[in-house]
Amino acid sequence: MKLSYITLVRLPTDRAHGYAIMKMCEEFSAQKAAVELVVPTRHHGIKADPFEYYGIKRNFTLRKLWATDFLGKHENARAAFALDQLTFLLSVLGKRFGETLVYTRDYQIALFARSSNIVLEIHSIPERTFLFLRALARARRLVVISDGLKQSLIKNGVPAEKIVVAPDAVDLSEFRITPSREVWRVHHVDPQKKIALYTGHFYGWKGAETLAEAARHLPSDVEVVLMGGVDRELADFQKTYANSHVHVIGYQPRKQIPSFLMSADVLVLPSSAKPKISSHYTSPLKLFQYMASGVPIVASDLPSIREILTTESAFLFEPDNATDLAQKIEYALSHPDEARTHALFARETVKKYTWDARVRTILHHIENSA
Repeated sequence: MKLSYITLVRLPTDRAHGYAIMKMCEEFSAQKAAVELVVPTRHHGIKADPFEYYGIKRNFTLRKLWATDFLGKHENARAAFALDQLTFLLSVLGKRFGETLVYTRDYQIALFARSSNIVLEIHSIPERTFLFLRALARARRLVVISDGLKQSLIKNGVPAEKIVVAPDAVDLSEFRITPSREVWRVHHVDPQKKIALYTGHFYGWKGAETLAEAARHLPSDVEVVLMGGVDRELADFQKTYANSHVHVIGYQPRKQIPSFLMSADVLVLPSSAKPKISSHYTSPLKLFQYMASGVPIVASDLPSIREILTTESAFLFEPDNATDLAQKIEYALSHPDEARTHALFARETVKKYTWDARVRTILHHIENSA
């Protein structure tokens, strides 16, 4: 099989989806597909080689198509973003794919790619759905990251047999390490205290502010660490929430994340119930990393999270409720035997959520299409 994975994403990026895209290409190639990753040309942003940046095998090719890069000069400029996106889409439009399978997680690519062999991976449903629905119709197969997304698509008239649910995944080999509590000292976190850790970005639906507020209800021997924000998002969060017991730390290289996770005492997934992307659609990469770490998890009790976690594998709290979150963290820390049992159950469960298994599920879905 020849496969072109086409994405609008700037690579490398400090966003988790950059790693996921590269990892999927690596796994498609490992399963005997001839893979070409097609991305826009970029002159700004992170300069590192994507393969080295993400620690990905060079078993597929990386091709760049021309596009403007005005967003690199004008951060958050809507017009610049639209022009950069449009020029890349026009470059895609000018390319013929023949029998090559076009795989993408950008519905705009599904609209512009000159191919009748398109697989669209969906992570959310946009508010304006007209073009999105047209993209769904053009795609031969659909891949969604949660059953919540599948049910929403079915309500929009998409045949169930066209859709496969393939949650995000984890590379278990990254967690074959011996962690050390000393990793915390460089960030001025006391390793002698209990550490409740969140990794990820700090924007609204992620729920990071719920954890920051929960810190006020936790005892003084618990350090709350929020790790992963960038730029203005990080600066604003630090200004609002950072104090002697709430440590707001910027983005860390992903190869270091397993060490931080495995040296914490509890890992927190505080997703908000307010937007549908978090309540029903999401399948966070961090969730599977948390599970692989063998550390107890405290997570929002949401339909999206319940697709993966149960009361056997995590402590679940009422979403957006800082008091209940604090109580569940304290309970997990004060009941080590129960917490250890939950963590071991989660680590066993996550063995079926590997990148290899995810790609096999997707390829089976593609190969069995009419």
